[in-house]
Amino acid sequence: MTRTRQQILDDVLELLRSVARDWEFDGTLTSDTRLFGDLAFESLDLVVLGATVQEHFGQKFPFPEFFAEIGQRDVRDITVGEWVDFIHRHLQDPLPAPHGGAIVPGSA
Repeated sequence: MTRTRQQILDDVLELLRSVARDWEFDGTLTSDTRLFGDLAFESLDLVVLGATVQEHFGQKFPFPEFFAEIGQRDVRDITVGEWVDFIHRHLQDPLPAPHGGAIVPGSA
């Protein structure tokens, strides 16, 4: 089943609420909410969220690549919307198969 960006956003917002019950954030979670700046995430929180997202969607995501891109920016924060866009992009275009997409002899 293909999920829309809105469905993914709804899922991610629900996951955020479930993994971070001890926040001191009293605002409304939206696409513009910043994980570090608004929610006071620490790197471990991001790892927990990543694992939760992978479990929820039943798929591995290339988070190290995503984090490396974020690390190259002047502002090293991630909005919920950026997180959702990343997930949406990779749900539409999953990671290649472990064999690298090579043709298996006798399968052509």
